[in-house]
Amino acid sequence: MQLREMMLAAIFTAFMIISSYVVVPIGPVPHTLQPLVVLLSGILLGSKWGPVSIMTWIILGVLGLPVFNQGQAGAVILIGPTGGFIFGFVVCSWLAGVLTQNDPNACYAKTFLYLLASLLVAYALGLAGFMLSFEYFLEKPMTLGKSLLLAIAPFLPFDIIKTAIATYVGVKVRKALIAAGLFGASKK
Repeated sequence: MQLREMMLAAIFTAFMIISSYVVVPIGPVPHTLQPLVVLLSGILLGSKWGPVSIMTWIILGVLGLPVFNQGQAGAVILIGPTGGFIFGFVVCSWLAGVLTQNDPNACYAKTFLYLLASLLVAYALGLAGFMLSFEYFLEKPMTLGKSLLLAIAPFLPFDIIKTAIATYVGVKVRKALIAAGLFGASKK
């Protein structure tokens, strides 16, 4: 079964790359579909293979492939203002996997709360990275309030919508996989 999981992780790595290029320019900061893919990787691949798919995406970007937001690449991205969010995606995928694996038959509302909690952890890590980047890398310290306004506020409403979409798609696909004997509760 491990080959199947590796192939699915590779597919989600590809989804993550594609989602980095799907940019909606709302306001001064563009929005991507990355949070949707990260949440789906956790709910559908679980706490092991979901983060593996996201870490593979990060490794490809660090090696110089243009896989980050709008085709950016290189290790320097990880210490820039969005670096904390990139690391937060790994934790978000893992936590979404842990929470949904432990309750594979959860209803939509409960699954939404699991995914939202996972996303908020990614936001916390992203905010910390954003502030550290401005203070130590860019040498322009920023207050918590200003950081929240720049790094969180423009994204939160849209990411809640992405979380709802990930919940709906994730629960539907997971139920189909459970019924087919390919996921969690029915897998022995």
